[in-house]
Amino acid sequence: MRYTIADCVAANARAFPDRVAIEVLDPRNGSGTAPVATLTFADVWRRVVGLANALGTVAAGPNGSMVAILLPQSSDAALAYLACQVAGAAGVPVNTRLAPAEISYVLTDSGASVVLAAGELLEVARAVAAEVGGVRVVDTDAVPTPDVAPWPGPAGAGTSDDMAVVGYTSGTTGFPKGTWWTNDGWMTRLLQWSATFGLSPDRVLSTPGPIFHLSYGGLTLAALVVGARTRIMAAFEPAVAAEEYAHHSDFVFLVPSMLAMIADWWRANGRPPLGALRVMLSSGAPGPMSLLVEAFEVFPNASITEAYGWTEGGWVTYETKVRGALVPHSVGWPMLGSEVAVLDDDGRPCAVGVAGEVVSRSVVPFLGYLNKPDASAAYVTPEGFTRSGDVGIWLADGRLSIVDRVKDMIISGGENIYCAEVERILIEHPDIAEAAVVGLPDATWGERVTALVVVRPGATLDEAGVVSFCRERLAVYKCPKSVVFAAELPRNSMGKVQKFRIVDDLTGH
Repeated sequence: MRYTIADCVAANARAFPDRVAIEVLDPRNGSGTAPVATLTFADVWRRVVGLANALGTVAAGPNGSMVAILLPQSSDAALAYLACQVAGAAGVPVNTRLAPAEISYVLTDSGASVVLAAGELLEVARAVAAEVGGVRVVDTDAVPTPDVAPWPGPAGAGTSDDMAVVGYTSGTTGFPKGTWWTNDGWMTRLLQWSATFGLSPDRVLSTPGPIFHLSYGGLTLAALVVGARTRIMAAFEPAVAAEEYAHHSDFVFLVPSMLAMIADWWRANGRPPLGALRVMLSSGAPGPMSLLVEAFEVFPNASITEAYGWTEGGWVTYETKVRGALVPHSVGWPMLGSEVAVLDDDGRPCAVGVAGEVVSRSVVPFLGYLNKPDASAAYVTPEGFTRSGDVGIWLADGRLSIVDRVKDMIISGGENIYCAEVERILIEHPDIAEAAVVGLPDATWGERVTALVVVRPGATLDEAGVVSFCRERLAVYKCPKSVVFAAELPRNSMGKVQKFRIVDDLTGH
């Protein structure tokens, strides 16, 4: 492929320099949906070149030239990816919510020699860089934007097989691992998403979630590639989000926790129709069916859609939901450019209705983890499928149903119990806001079904009430034998529950 993502954005800046590319909203300062910053496509390209100039020559480490991106939610957080391409380096987005020790791990594992940082993250970056050693910190707030920026030629931002980006796994099961893509692979993925989700030049994309995640970051870059406008929220605030989807943005990706907060606001404020939205994409974590049903009322003019995937595989299935015909756990049909299979323990394809591990092969292959050849090899089947770690079942109409994580399946008294099935029942209880189910060691049963429950504000609930509710809807062996109440569930920044932390807390490890 002759053009990279940065090349395409530069071409757009030449074709329609005055078109608005990015608007930044900051709900924290009381400005609501009024932009605090606006960049045209010409502004975007000049800023990319300015950031690339500040990077200069990026010293190569064991994995090549790497730049860690530790930036607050802003236009720079997106444009830094492109600046890295122009500078001939791979971008390594860093979760801004990580502890310094975790950031240090990412820098050390990737071998990044430069960190782009700003604001309150600048001192964190400097402290970690000093600890790691040999790492230069660039304060993006001090980087000037040139008045004139040169145009790149074809492949001016790197060659097709150069490493473009390294995305670290969210760590729901432990230490993160760096998954990487080439310039060609990343460009192909953005084009795949644009074609599947209907991201076109006339769209107004909302980016309410962290750009350091390659889902939100990727969609933002995809909008720049296709020439659409993006409105970035510096922080997520349900009231501002509701106003945004009532009057401005028409396309948004919402993880279920965001959708739940908007729905709560919507109910509390008279159920006003949020009518500007045309596409609502859900992904990232399972949510209750009742919330999905309600989404049709919250966004009356929108297609309610869902995509399923994981860091190593990307999004691999997609479905436009049909009101009145929703199926629990369905995540749709294989996406354009993705081959999806469900395999049994011997690696053979499962029949319809039989549970197995979900795997995929894609136009964007999994190239491996940085510095972890054994883990990389274990993640791919002999046929070249990338493992998901999820348990899935084919439905009769060809859709995929996700029923659990492979490691989350509980074997209690010889019975297989899918945590997601129990969780789906628990969160339908009117007094339960959130729930997670894990298996804990048990001398009699092997594993004990244990539920961690968050009760809605003002509600009262005890263990007996929870168990009784489940027994009316589930086989007895599937029901929780223990119920623990908590103020919140441990989640990562994409809203995924970190069950390894629950097990550690409940077992005292």
